[in-house]
Amino acid sequence: MPRKSSKAAANALQRLNLDAEDAPVETLPAKASSSGTAAVGGGQEEECLRRLHELVGFGRERVELTEEEVRANDQRQEDEICALEAIFGDNLVMFSRKEGQRSFQVHVHIEIPDGTNVSARLSSGAGTPNYKQAHDHDGDASDELFYKFRVDHLPPILLSCLLPLSYPSHQPPFFTISTEWLDRVMISSLCEMLDMTWEEQQGMEVIYQWVQRLQSSSLSYLGFGDEIVLSKHDQTYAEDGGDKRALTHNAPPDVTIPRIIRYNDDKHHEAFLYAIHYCMICFSEFPGVDFIKLPCHHFFCQKCMQTYCKMHVKEGTVVKLLCPDTKCGVVVPPNILKRLLGEDEFERWETLLQRTLDAMVDVVYCPRCQTACLEDAGDEALCPSCLFSFCALCRERRHVGVQCLSPEEKLHILEERQKSARTKGDIQKLMDEVCTIKEILKDAKQCPRCKMAISKIDGCNKMTCWNCGEFFCYQCNAAISGYDHFKGDCVVFDQVEIDRLQTHMNQRLHRLVIGRVQAALFARGHAYPCPTCGQAIRKIGNNNHLYCWSCNQHCCALCRTSFQKMSQHFGPAGCKQHTANP
Repeated sequence: MPRKSSKAAANALQRLNLDAEDAPVETLPAKASSSGTAAVGGGQEEECLRRLHELVGFGRERVELTEEEVRANDQRQEDEICALEAIFGDNLVMFSRKEGQRSFQVHVHIEIPDGTNVSARLSSGAGTPNYKQAHDHDGDASDELFYKFRVDHLPPILLSCLLPLSYPSHQPPFFTISTEWLDRVMISSLCEMLDMTWEEQQGMEVIYQWVQRLQSSSLSYLGFGDEIVLSKHDQTYAEDGGDKRALTHNAPPDVTIPRIIRYNDDKHHEAFLYAIHYCMICFSEFPGVDFIKLPCHHFFCQKCMQTYCKMHVKEGTVVKLLCPDTKCGVVVPPNILKRLLGEDEFERWETLLQRTLDAMVDVVYCPRCQTACLEDAGDEALCPSCLFSFCALCRERRHVGVQCLSPEEKLHILEERQKSARTKGDIQKLMDEVCTIKEILKDAKQCPRCKMAISKIDGCNKMTCWNCGEFFCYQCNAAISGYDHFKGDCVVFDQVEIDRLQTHMNQRLHRLVIGRVQAALFARGHAYPCPTCGQAIRKIGNNNHLYCWSCNQHCCALCRTSFQKMSQHFGPAGCKQHTANP
């Protein structure tokens, strides 16, 4: 980035004799002239013109001009202004002439064909951003915050010019440069660039060349490649140096960045309005002004969207008022519905929406702004309006890891919700939820580490939490590491579990004894070997279904294969279960 601007600024100030700090301020024109020129406005434009007239009071050396030279310069200025108005249109604003001198402003839009990245380096410090330290690259980078975004349009550079009577034959125009995304040193470099252009073309009209260079060469002249680094300073830093023709707003990045993003969005929207687009509902082409653009960036023509919204309101399906794109599902916002629906239809939509929200058990209202919010699985909700994160049960601030209500209190809340539900489906859902909690309160035990509810189906009393992996005793609910815990009062198996195991073992032993007796009784007759273990199995009657008492496998007497399900093996396409005895 060029850093010769301090020297250039000193030379410019020396030429303009502007070392005095008490420069008088001339009165600005306040009314529009009869030719249709604009009056001086407020804000940034007024400040630029005020500074411009300050420069005139301490101008260059007085140039003695003949009447013919004055008339020639006036004509050349008139011709140049007409050409500029034809080229730049609304971007050029003319002001009333004062003492025969013309003044105007040009909004110069920077050319960024492929877009550019914009970044801001901030220093967090002790809680308050220090923008001066953030600009110092030799500072401690550990305290810096770095924010980056991409834009296709930057806020324009405001070039304010006042044409003296000696322009263009002898002297250049007085000018100031102002923009909100460059600091004073960088803007001084642009002033130096315009001075160089006049030095190269003395005696010629240069306003158009100035605007062209600002449009196409500002970023490259300042050393910006693929990224623009914002560098805003406090007032003290801004007064340390720089050309007095360079005007800056000294706004911090947290103000400048939203302005740049907002300007970029506005330019994108402006381009969208004047372009031709294709509606994916009616498959017709319309200009952008005839489209409705949703927050999800999908857009459809106004006629299709109006028909779509009115249809859902008429049928009462307000919960289906989503983006027509089948893969999206974003809700159509109320401000767009108010544009598309009539007054009566919009009131009907509000009524239906309120009824729907009141009937939904997972909808809670923000305790701060009463906005409807969706409750998640953890009984928490985030308000989309004020961004307050709260507990849906106690309505207080979200408390992670801290128990809110007891299971009995939660059950009471669910029962109250059941009474206020209005649809059959919601009542059934609440009933299922209440029954589930009752069952959990009846049989489940909580993990001593993570408080996860766990129920035992069968097995021993040594439990493993599937959530955190903690081992605990299901009998006393104490955390354990092994089976040594069960040498005391707690037992590994409850008596009910022991009886169940004994019954199961007795049934298996009974089948084993019966199988051996049958094998002994029918050993001399025809027997079938088990396809798995080879044990001889006697066929009973004409039933081809054989059961091996040795390996507990099911097999077929016809095809001599084992199987798992009878319905799959003995089917229309399989073997016959009953045949004549061999």
